[in-house]
Amino acid sequence: YMCDKKSTSSEHVPPRCLFPKKKDLPAGVDLRKSLITVPSCDLHNSMKSSDDEYLLYCLIMSIPSNKIGKNQFLTKIMRAIERNPSLIKKYLHNHHNVVVENMETNEWSRSIGCQVDDQRFDKSIEQLSRALYFHHFGVKAEGGVGIYPNFLLSMDEGYRDTNSTIAKMDTMSESLFSKEKTHGENPEVFKYCAVDLGKYEQKIFRLYFYEGNRVTVIFKNKG
Repeated sequence: YMCDKKSTSSEHVPPRCLFPKKKDLPAGVDLRKSLITVPSCDLHNSMKSSDDEYLLYCLIMSIPSNKIGKNQFLTKIMRAIERNPSLIKKYLHNHHNVVVENMETNEWSRSIGCQVDDQRFDKSIEQLSRALYFHHFGVKAEGGVGIYPNFLLSMDEGYRDTNSTIAKMDTMSESLFSKEKTHGENPEVFKYCAVDLGKYEQKIFRLYFYEGNRVTVIFKNKG
């Protein structure tokens, strides 16, 4: 789905580490059923495990994550931190104390803001999206990809304008996909919608991680 090398394995889309193990869920609950897979070479599968873990951190530490995401932090991530605290230390590097307003309840709460490695995050989402494109349309995505996370906010100077733009795109994307079919057997962890605007037009994906973390992905035509 990513290159012309021979496929040697099956890659989970999104990464399997995002889906909780049974031991971290109530009895009888299985969120690893019918996971999406695509054929992959070793370079684009097994060698990206650290990036998969980084993506997991970005998603479950995000305020919009649902109870499943927050439980992933309290179980899987806490065990990982006990074994090797280096990744969480890197993730929390240069963090800031912040106050956050719930726009629905107008309540304020204390939290921390972390600087996301944009390149690493976009790289993970792009590879995941290309795999999803291959799964959904049955062909490899040849053109460029635009990644637009609608849950990551700015803390830089001028953040109000930046965050306002992010919020507007989120609202527009939700409207565009409001009547589209969602795909994914485990929507509490991941689901997606896809829109094909035509042979010579763009294809757009809407990704939902732990329900509240939304990402819009636009596949641009080759050339």
